[in-house]
Amino acid sequence: MNQEHKQNLKVMGETQSSGGVFDKVSIMGECTINGSVEANSCKVMGECMVSGDLSSDYFRNMGEVTIGGRLAAAESRFMGETRVKGDCALKQASIYGELFAERNLTGEDLTIRGMLHAAGDVSLETLDMRGGINVDGMLNCDDIDITLKINTDNYVNEIGAGRVSVKRKHAIFSAAPTKRFRAETIEGDHVSLEFTEAKIVRGVDVEIADGCAIDRVEYSGSYKTSGHFDVGKVVRLDNQTN
Repeated sequence: MNQEHKQNLKVMGETQSSGGVFDKVSIMGECTINGSVEANSCKVMGECMVSGDLSSDYFRNMGEVTIGGRLAAAESRFMGETRVKGDCALKQASIYGELFAERNLTGEDLTIRGMLHAAGDVSLETLDMRGGINVDGMLNCDDIDITLKINTDNYVNEIGAGRVSVKRKHAIFSAAPTKRFRAETIEGDHVSLEFTEAKIVRGVDVEIADGCAIDRVEYSGSYKTSGHFDVGKVVRLDNQTN
């Protein structure tokens, strides 16, 4: 990568800078970057505004970052507030603060302990969520594991997955969340739901548990229930071979 020819960008006060290709970007003050940035690592502990795209092998934000274009990172940790006006391409990502994705988000493994707001679609391999999530588009994922741990509004317009698990954290020393996870449509091969509100749940094997309010359930394999729940209509989809 000819790393020896790349300069570092280090900001400790208030300044403006041009974009470019860097080895390390470190911002501990306030910085406006006019243009796009490509770096091996980018760490922000202050405030940063990038007018173009930001691409980095490692990205960590502990402050406030606004990106006018696209964000791409192989490994990322969002511990402050991050706003991305373009698409997000995040291979391995952890959200402990808040990430606002104004377009689509793609990646492999995403861990949420803070809050994700996505205005477009989200496409992942695995999702481990213990914080909060709002997706206006479709959440497409091989494996989804959601635990309702904090009392916040969680909403996903449409879910398509191989396995979907939504459950409520049963806290011993503090009150359990009282707000349901909400979705319009949930579809997967294996769907297990607790404390979920949805219009349509469709899957091969479906399990509806305590606290659910579902308008319609469609299944082709097995259907199991437990606890107190409300389901409007249940339809068995028979596989027919012509």
